[in-house]
Amino acid sequence: MRNLKAMGVFLTMFAALGLAGCAGSGSSSDGAGDSSEANVFTVGTDAPLPSVISCQMLVTGVTLNNGSTNVPVLTTQQVVDFAQLSGLHQLLDLNAVPPGTYGSATVTVANPVISFINTTQNPPTINTINGTLSQSTVTVNFTSPFMLSSGALMGLRMEFDLADSLQTDANGQVTGAVNPVFQMQLLSATDPDASIDDFLGGVVGVTGDSSFVIQGPKGRQWTVQTNSSTIFDDPTEPISSFTTNTIVQVSGQLDPVSKDIDASEIEVVSNDKFFLGGLFTSIRPPSGPATQADLYVRAELPDISGIQDGQITTLSLNGSETYKIANINNPITTLLFNNSLLAAGQSVGIGGSLVTNNGVPMLTVHRVVLRRQGQAGPLVPGKTVVQSGNNGSFEFTDNWTAGLLLPNPLTVYTTDATNFINLSGLSALTVSQPIPLRVVGFIFMDSATNAPVMVARSVEQVTN
Repeated sequence: MRNLKAMGVFLTMFAALGLAGCAGSGSSSDGAGDSSEANVFTVGTDAPLPSVISCQMLVTGVTLNNGSTNVPVLTTQQVVDFAQLSGLHQLLDLNAVPPGTYGSATVTVANPVISFINTTQNPPTINTINGTLSQSTVTVNFTSPFMLSSGALMGLRMEFDLADSLQTDANGQVTGAVNPVFQMQLLSATDPDASIDDFLGGVVGVTGDSSFVIQGPKGRQWTVQTNSSTIFDDPTEPISSFTTNTIVQVSGQLDPVSKDIDASEIEVVSNDKFFLGGLFTSIRPPSGPATQADLYVRAELPDISGIQDGQITTLSLNGSETYKIANINNPITTLLFNNSLLAAGQSVGIGGSLVTNNGVPMLTVHRVVLRRQGQAGPLVPGKTVVQSGNNGSFEFTDNWTAGLLLPNPLTVYTTDATNFINLSGLSALTVSQPIPLRVVGFIFMDSATNAPVMVARSVEQVTN
């Protein structure tokens, strides 16, 4: 479960700084402070490098610096897979910090392990190399000193730049040398860049009609609050049906007052015995109803004998599985995602039953959930189509993790619900220059062309 812990850890850290001053009822006592303290939470994302599917490093410490004191905001060292983010935010830890003016943040890392997709094999395989660090401690100065007042809730956004951090040779191949490059910002708790994406946790108990408690990585418990606007991926599974066998994925924001997670979206990823999260690398047969799917595993609950994070496992499918799109409860989604519309390069969560006979685990897939993912690369000029408002499409050269598994250039569809960041809208992409973009959304199979396309939840022009 190394990668699963890494995901939760990174987002939790952002929360740790902002949440510590006033821990919610579902939070564990470690890291809690009093009303005289400021609160900071941490979210993480990264910048891309082609073919790299995983870049794990042991994060041994993160501190905020006020000129005289380094204040730690990471309670326990954690392994983080930076390559799985790209525009998604993940929660790491929660700790109190004293009020004051902070001018920089420092992160210390160790033991880099880099994995990349080898598409010269069919089906694709994963190659892994142990990296070497040129430096283990990186200090980043904020654009301007930031004052934390008593009782404030702030988020520390950490972005690891894979493209600048991992050295490549003249042929573009990763050498294993790592010179870690980070960008860091302190942000308001309500800033979109301080939101929480897809935080995994096991249900500990239901505390009301609209609230429940989950246990995330490293044992910390969080209270999750819902309201009439919260989207449930399956309305037939209300909170009252949650048990200690339920594993959920929560998106939302930390509440500045209660420090609970105010959920905007809740997805039940498993009610059975196992959960696997990762990336499809091969679908067989390549068209029609799939009978087998290769999954690059990034997360597993529980630890399953014979299945390892960072490796590919083959799953059997027979069409009886339930297919859903994360956080969308419209039944029409079955027309967009089913066992005949699977594609290499899709990010998915797999749930089902686990039976062990004579030490041999037998997995039966019951649920396949399409999840949001981030892709990045330069815009292809001249390919943007504006139908009306933000409804239309564009193409970009996909340089991110799944880029080798997806068409290149990749067609992206946008709607009036798409969030444009650092852009005035889709019309801003009718330019003659290949501006750098980061797109977060879903990968679907276009039944008309039998090729994967992306439907964007957000489109961001990447700036330094």
